Amino acid sequence: MPANEYKYRPDVNYVLIAEGNSDKVIKHLDVFKKGYLFPLESHILNADGLRKYLNSAAVTPDIRADFRFQVKEIENSLLNIVRFYSSIESSLQEKSIDDLAHKDYYTYFNNQPIENNKIEFVKMLKIYEILKTFNNNIINEWNFCKGIFEAIKINSLNKLFLEQVLVFKIYPRIELCEQTDFLLRRMAYILKIKSEEIKNDKVTAEGEYTSLIKYGISSLYRTDLTELIDESHLKIKKETEKPKVEEKETCIVDPFLLDSRGEMSFNTSYLYILNIDKERYELEEEKIKKTVYIETHLGAEETALRKDLIRNFISHKKKQNKPMEYINFLNKFFEFTKNSMLIHLHEFSEKEKLTYMYHFGPIYFLKLTMFFMREGKTGFIHRTLKKQKMVRELPFEFLKYNLKTWWDDEIYSHTKSSERNSVDFFNKITNLSKKMWFEDQVKVISKIKNDPVLLRAFHTRDHKLLKPIIETQISYLFYIILLRFLGQDFIYLKNSSQSERNVIYS
Repeated sequence: MPANEYKYRPDVNYVLIAEGNSDKVIKHLDVFKKGYLFPLESHILNADGLRKYLNSAAVTPDIRADFRFQVKEIENSLLNIVRFYSSIESSLQEKSIDDLAHKDYYTYFNNQPIENNKIEFVKMLKIYEILKTFNNNIINEWNFCKGIFEAIKINSLNKLFLEQVLVFKIYPRIELCEQTDFLLRRMAYILKIKSEEIKNDKVTAEGEYTSLIKYGISSLYRTDLTELIDESHLKIKKETEKPKVEEKETCIVDPFLLDSRGEMSFNTSYLYILNIDKERYELEEEKIKKTVYIETHLGAEETALRKDLIRNFISHKKKQNKPMEYINFLNKFFEFTKNSMLIHLHEFSEKEKLTYMYHFGPIYFLKLTMFFMREGKTGFIHRTLKKQKMVRELPFEFLKYNLKTWWDDEIYSHTKSSERNSVDFFNKITNLSKKMWFEDQVKVISKIKNDPVLLRAFHTRDHKLLKPIIETQISYLFYIILLRFLGQDFIYLKNSSQSERNVIYS
């Protein structure tokens, strides 16, 4: 009996079918109409069935002898198939894909408002990446098993065994992998995949969005898809031929990094950068979704607030979108903090005030915002732990993430490069800060001179001990402004216009 009797011969050669041939595509991808996962379940069924068959009494020791040295490798390969399917089953759940698409939306549509069809585009792109990663892994495992059993010489003893393994278990699943690859080519055609690469065994792809296509599984089966693709190419070509519109300046480098540094020595420090920890942000976002109560008041009476909190806790009243409720509050509170700072800058124009804010920087602005929140007892979220225990906290990383967007929209984009890099204006800010300090300097120094502990702290430059008395005398707002523009040693600046009565400096 010839050794090559069992060879893989697929019913359909999918490579020969063009992904744009909608008639043939619809015919051969009909199995995926019920969903991407539905046909892929046969991978796990065949892998599990083959494992059981190979370990059953139906496989005699004589038959087993042909592959006894590779039993462990075969077992691992079939278990990998089961694991890969379990992973994709979880990844392709509607909620998982929806969460992933919303999380990565701004990676593809930077500074663009969320639109439903754009979300569907990102979802389809993510499904494409997940499916392709899965199919690459699965085909490798089935080909490995195929190679082992095809290498066994056929005889009267093992013929039926090899037929059962190859013809009924392995070959159909290899053909399913090729059918899935055909599906992926159709998806790539719709998504207009420009490039893709494999990072850490995962496929990442770059596509091109068009408003002419309604993305989703139904788009795979459109008979007019080729016309839509051609039309979208023409539309994109026309758009690229139009005169370029000056794009809005942005300091958002990626969804988790704001970098507003300029070109001069005074605006290239870390104070112009805001880094967000992605994992902590995602954790805090989940906490906000599960929160019982969000403090979004401004100066409300504490007893009434407590009653409101208890009422919400007892009734378990839930709003549809608590993160959005909190974001709306944050935007208002950021505006409140900005106005609190700018109200004292009478000598600055409205344009100069924004440049002043730019130099104040996102880090110090965040410090000031959180101080106002703690003082006003607002901005905190309340959630329950085990045994109905309540915890109250400020979601720091969530604040940073949303400050990044607000800062870019309300501050950075309203200033020009020439304004941000102006030496004269930065010197103007510094001189104003000195003037602010000198107006209160005598009062602060007098307090320090009359307290031996503070006087000792002054001479040893113990800023931590001096901070409370300075804040008390000039307010936290002015203290943080002086700290930002004059440095922590601002207390030691000498005012040449004053008399030498401040003997504390000698």
